[in-house]
Amino acid sequence: MCERCEAGTPQAGIPAALLVAAQSIERTRPGDLVPAECWTILAGKSGGAIAWAHYQRMLLCLEAAAARSRRTLFCS
Repeated sequence: MCERCEAGTPQAGIPAALLVAAQSIERTRPGDLVPAECWTILAGKSGGAIAWAHYQRMLLCLEAAAARSRRTLFCS
């Protein structure tokens, strides 16, 4: 992440609503679901590592959720 996302500022992190939308999108995709603890790690609520395959799947779902809600996922 960039400095802006890691800073303790209001815009830091991924909005909870976007995470919920991404998880909803993920459930419609074929293949195994990402373990719930990976989403918790991505949300910054716990520490740990995320397998690359899980991270890629989550990122695709986050990008789709952001596009649907017309939100920006990445810092500008």
